[in-house]
Amino acid sequence: MTRSDICIIAIIYITCLIFTYMTLQFKPAAQIYPLCLIGGLAVLNTLYLGRCLIRMFKEKGHAAVKNDVSDAFKGFMGGQFFFVVGACIVYMILIHYIGFYPSGLIYLIAVMWWLDVKPLPMFLTIVLLGCLVYAVFTLFLKVPLPVGTIFA
Repeated sequence: MTRSDICIIAIIYITCLIFTYMTLQFKPAAQIYPLCLIGGLAVLNTLYLGRCLIRMFKEKGHAAVKNDVSDAFKGFMGGQFFFVVGACIVYMILIHYIGFYPSGLIYLIAVMWWLDVKPLPMFLTIVLLGCLVYAVFTLFLKVPLPVGTIFA
């Protein structure tokens, strides 16, 4: 097991707890889907924790945590990371003003362009993801998505 494994596992468990608390504020009928997703994430995280522990005991024959922090950030691309974080913030602001679908389109194009995705995979991703989101949230779940204050 490595220190980065411990950090990632802890962050995912904390995220599950925060989202569980927030989900329990919903009406009971609206809690089912988020709780299933959160539960699935917690189960997968627990399986990953178990795998890390088994690997740790098999490698050394005893418990030892490796310090891999310097290796974990080797090749870190700060420009890409901070651009995507900034794009996420702009995306959340745009959802309020222009709605979910237009802001999602702008976000996907901007991020994929910045990450040098070729035009055909970019186009296919946008079309397929747009169709999937529309089918799942609008048609199947009938979830009202934000339309934005400009178009409301």
